[in-house]
This record gives sequence, structure tokens and C-alpha cells, in this order.
Amino acid sequence: MGGLGRLTGAPAPNGDFNGMMEPGGFSVRLLLRFLFSAIGLLVASYLVAGIQHGPFLDLVAVAVLLGALNATLGLLLKFMAIVPMACSFGCLSLFINGLVFWLAGWIAGNLGLGFRVAGFWAGFFGALVSSAVATILEWIFLGRNQPPQPEGPRHIKQIN
Repeated sequence: MGGLGRLTGAPAPNGDFNGMMEPGGFSVRLLLRFLFSAIGLLVASYLVAGIQHGPFLDLVAVAVLLGALNATLGLLLKFMAIVPMACSFGCLSLFINGLVFWLAGWIAGNLGLGFRVAGFWAGFFGALVSSAVATILEWIFLGRNQPPQPEGPRHIKQIN
């Protein structure tokens, strides 16, 4: 019991958090993903001209902001551009990610966070680098999230 608590972040009706704070728990995985995203932003700021960063805590805040923008505006833009995206075999998605990254830099600057993105191309390549670094770190430390493989047919023992 308590499976819903694992998904929502709330305790189950019996008060059990069902391993939320264990290394495989939902909250720890989410925090680690934001941390990996912040590290990706740090690497992108060193590799891509036009991206400046401040303290690491600001990068964590930008990672949360970027996650929120990707979950809302990025998803909306990708949904609205689904036909051109299909025609371009998904390359339009890179363009949208670059725009959202650039917007995150602009919003972070207006909020007083130490993160700036100079223009679209810095946002485009920054999005590529930061997502690649974050994905590699997730694979290394959290493992790949592969769907469970179905079990083969069960062998039925016949008793004579």
C-alpha cells in the first residue's frame, strides 16, 4: 500500500512515504535530476560562448525554472508545431529547445539570478550541451529508465 504516495510526493493514507527519500525514491531522483541539469548548465557556460553563470545555487534555480518552462511553454510550442516537427523529423524540436533556453536566460537575468544567455545561437547550443551532459549524468548515476521486460511464458508442470 502507499504506491500513490510515491508518485505524488504525499504520504500514503497510512502515513508511509513508501521509500520517497531512498536513493530510488521519487523525491531524491527529482532532486538529483535538477542537480544534473545545473551541472549541465555549468558545463554549457564553459563550452558555449555567450552563456555566463553566477553561483551554483543560481544554476540550480535556473534548472528548476528551465524544467518548468519546458513542461509548460516548451510542451505547448511542440504541440502547436507537431506537423512541421514531423515534416522536419524532429529538428524543429531543437529550435524550440533553443528558444526556451534563451527565454530561461532572459527570465533568470530579470529575476537577479547569475545566468545570462546572449542570443538564440548561444541558447541553441547551450540547450544541446546542457541536456547532453544532464542525460549522461543521469545514465551514470541513476541508470537508464527502461520499461520492465515481460517475462516469458511460464512452464506448467504436468503431474501424471
